[in-house]
Amino acid sequence: MGWVRAIIHLDLDAFYASVEQERRPELRGRPVIVGGGGDGRTARAVVSAASYEARRYGVQSAMPLGRAVRLCPAAAVLPVDFPAYRQASARIFALARALTPLVEPLSLDEAYLDVTDTPGDPEEMAAQLRDEILAETGLHASFGIATSKTVAKIASDLRKPRGFVVVRPGEERGFLRPLPLRTLPGLGPATASTLAGLGLRTLGELAGHPAALLERRLGKVAAHSLTRRAQGIDTSPVTPPSATKSISREETYDRDVVDAGQLRDRVRHLSADVGRRLRAAGLSARTVSLKLRYADFTSLTRQCSLDGGSDSDAAITSGAIALLAASHQADRPVRLIGVGVHNLENAAQLDLFSAPRAARERRLDATLDALQRRFGPGAVHRGAPAPELRDLDWRHEDLREP
Repeated sequence: MGWVRAIIHLDLDAFYASVEQERRPELRGRPVIVGGGGDGRTARAVVSAASYEARRYGVQSAMPLGRAVRLCPAAAVLPVDFPAYRQASARIFALARALTPLVEPLSLDEAYLDVTDTPGDPEEMAAQLRDEILAETGLHASFGIATSKTVAKIASDLRKPRGFVVVRPGEERGFLRPLPLRTLPGLGPATASTLAGLGLRTLGELAGHPAALLERRLGKVAAHSLTRRAQGIDTSPVTPPSATKSISREETYDRDVVDAGQLRDRVRHLSADVGRRLRAAGLSARTVSLKLRYADFTSLTRQCSLDGGSDSDAAITSGAIALLAASHQADRPVRLIGVGVHNLENAAQLDLFSAPRAARERRLDATLDALQRRFGPGAVHRGAPAPELRDLDWRHEDLREP
């Protein structure tokens, strides 16, 4: 069967640590831990990345840095250096875009490529890109090639480091069948625990489970999405950031919500997801928006301006919470809530001009990103927003939507 659709998932191996080893030859072959702010304090810091030499001692990303140092006392512990990682990432993604313009970064070290319309064999293209990355940067990467984003990502994670796994058309269900539930991107520990309560342990068991039983436990939308992806069905497109004019996340409640605390909590989760995607695309935003749809299907959207642009979870959350407080009518049930960012621009300059407080926020965002990559979306989030905003712009529109 030919490649009607061909997606490559590129995942750079131990990226931050590998960049440090490449630019510091004396660290090559030695355990390296990247984390903290470089001030020598480890009590509250976490590991952002660990070289494979350090991982042999049990060191893992998102682990408390103090514990990592106790596990591997001989490791070189280095502060996070975002400018260096952005520069290396830009060189690598430039090589990917020379292969296809359809490149969707997920983070500085991870991206999807759609090579469906690129002349040539997808396996040969991925092998060529792997060799070019190594020759250009000295860095290694793992690759998954499949017909969808979900399967390609799982494939690239299967044999790290320097993995190269191909799932050809028609092989998706057989490939996924024996894999553990947590292998599925976006399936976090809470959902895995719920599914385990139904006696499910593998993606094959999830794929074949009666939909009605899953819907009662997870809701219709989540059950449908998980089942289809466990079957290897995923038609989501590869979306280049250059085509991105805004980033947003909306959720529709199964039951209308009136409680303000519940709405605020959902806004924090949505804001964190938007912030993570904003940073993955290397962008910052100047505007935050909030969308509410009430039980009578009346929709309200409002927006406010961020001072100087930001990609911080805290800034996005603070803006969205302020909008919620100013716009929500306490006695009106909400059926849909959404957070978005607009007026996007390249985030490269943020590293050059960040104030100390902003730099701390960026380190915290990096920590949360590392935790979510390891434990899944929603595994951890901020308890409350932090930065203040100015120039709140209460423009809004009331719409009747079918």
